[in-house]
Amino acid sequence: MTVGIRRGLPLAALVLLALADCAAVSSAPAPEFAWKDVAGDTANPELAALCRDAWDLRLREDPVGATFLGDPRFHGKLSDPSPAASERHAAAVREFLHRSEAIRADGLDDRDRVTLRLLVDAWKGELEEHDSGIDVASWSVDARSGPQVDFLTLSADQPIGSPIERQQLLERWRRMPAYLDTCTENLRRGLRAGRTASRHAVEQVIAQLDAILATPIEKSPLVQRAAGGGTWTEPIGGDTDLAVLSSRVDRRAADLRAANEFVRMRVHHGESLLLVPAQNDPLPPAERARFLEPVYVTVRDSIYPAFGRYREALRAEILPKTRGDDHPGLHSLQGGDAYYRQCIRRETSLDLSPDELHAFGLAEIQRIRGEIEALGARSLSVQGLDKIQEMLRTSPAMHFTEAAEIRKKAEDVLARANAAVPTAFGIQPRARCEVVEIPAHEAPTSTIAYYRQASADGSRPGRYYVNTYAPTTRTRYEAEVLAFHESVPGHHLQIAIAQEIRGLPLLRRHGGSTAFVEGWALYTERLCDELGLYTGDVDRLGMLSFDAWRASRLVVDTGLHAMGWSRAQAIEYMTANTLLAENNVANEVDRYIGTPGQALAYKVGQREILELRDKAKTALGERFDRKAFHDRVLENGAVTLAVLRESIDRWLAREAGATR
Repeated sequence: MTVGIRRGLPLAALVLLALADCAAVSSAPAPEFAWKDVAGDTANPELAALCRDAWDLRLREDPVGATFLGDPRFHGKLSDPSPAASERHAAAVREFLHRSEAIRADGLDDRDRVTLRLLVDAWKGELEEHDSGIDVASWSVDARSGPQVDFLTLSADQPIGSPIERQQLLERWRRMPAYLDTCTENLRRGLRAGRTASRHAVEQVIAQLDAILATPIEKSPLVQRAAGGGTWTEPIGGDTDLAVLSSRVDRRAADLRAANEFVRMRVHHGESLLLVPAQNDPLPPAERARFLEPVYVTVRDSIYPAFGRYREALRAEILPKTRGDDHPGLHSLQGGDAYYRQCIRRETSLDLSPDELHAFGLAEIQRIRGEIEALGARSLSVQGLDKIQEMLRTSPAMHFTEAAEIRKKAEDVLARANAAVPTAFGIQPRARCEVVEIPAHEAPTSTIAYYRQASADGSRPGRYYVNTYAPTTRTRYEAEVLAFHESVPGHHLQIAIAQEIRGLPLLRRHGGSTAFVEGWALYTERLCDELGLYTGDVDRLGMLSFDAWRASRLVVDTGLHAMGWSRAQAIEYMTANTLLAENNVANEVDRYIGTPGQALAYKVGQREILELRDKAKTALGERFDRKAFHDRVLENGAVTLAVLRESIDRWLAREAGATR
């Protein structure tokens, strides 16, 4: 799973969140900054102008995405989730489409023609969803995203290295309450229209908000970011006691006094605290205090109360009207069937029906089940899928014992994959990838892992996030395939290569088709078996487990959203037909309920890449080169599947012409 590439190409979100703006908050001065090569080598001046204007709109509408890309101009801003903002965006997209009609595709070179097609198709998809009136913001609640997760996750990457950046953090934090209140108003609007979220999702979000509100203010990630690594201690009165404390913490009493020369903090449990600055704090104690005090007060007096209002609205107003677990999918939502078709087109880039996707999943499950049973008999000496499941799910030897083991395994597998890259890829990324643990505030309801791409300016590497929560429930046999999918040669390799392609417009380098991104990562899971990267047959069972998992998604996603399946029915099907740990199954089903259609992209994309590889093998015969094929797949970024097929067809035609 990637975090980031979601919707259409021009405005594909790059991060976990899109947050609200608030004009009443004073703005910190924005640094001067200009992107290079926004339009790449686009030759047509009208198309180049469209690329530049669409990129500018994307950053202005998604300022947190701009922060993650490394654009400093928007560090203090949040996007606007209001209906008025949605209308402004739709108007801008209509204007882009109008301008695109004046560009003759037959007068463009191949690269520009692809760019125009991708832009136009994505814009049309966005308008189709907007014009449907389904208004997702008015009913969708999701425990894997939303402000109760995204605000806290953002804090770790919010820049604070300069005085302006510290001003921008405070500005952005002060906009958060308005965003939360707008979320509440959006959900009330959905209630009036007869649409609401699934019950389990709302219950999960309420539990997350309870945990946030039970966290002492000084321990909130929103405050910890401003504390600069400092720690908190019980107060000691007077200079003599400060001297005693300074000897205990190895800090001068004057530093402790300076760091706490602001309004006495009263946290929600009624105790006063003193900040002990970190030994390596880059800020002088008094300056640390001037930064920390307004951040702390904003979190205490504005953000926490806003979280409380949001929680109460969910509990008192939304929860009683939710879609029950017996019918949690879009099928039970007014207009849901048509909206699900739009989700399928957005996520797969193809016009496929729920019925054909469901049938594809059932057939894949049967095929993969046979592979699992054969490999399980050989490697575990047990017969039948149920016996294989029992051994893998219940044996302590098949599970980790502590969080450090999970992280160490991920790091080792990533290193082994990096070493093998030159044997299968000519194009290789410059950006490195690092392993990071999923933050504690999101881990209980998060997936087992995800990837977040590197910043465009190179200041932050790609990150493979692993879930170390409840380590004894995390499976060893799936650790290798998981790392290959999320890091190298999966998401990190593909996305980093796309980001580094010179000549492409930035919209293409930093966005794209979900089916391409996830299809590629799934394709590489079996590629790694070709490369000899799996340690043994038990790890190959993990590979088959993941393939069955993605096949079951086709069945479960369509079952939930097109056929009226219950949550329990979806959990039962995935439990019976995969090797996944049962706690992961429940989290995954909840993910599919919250993000309709996204789960379909994996198998659809993998199928397309495998078919194109078979086609290339047939056409080229002994001249087929795996490395060359991979380079041709990756060299244009995350294009739609139709564009990918056309690109490979052109390559094969050139190869055929070269041999005549």
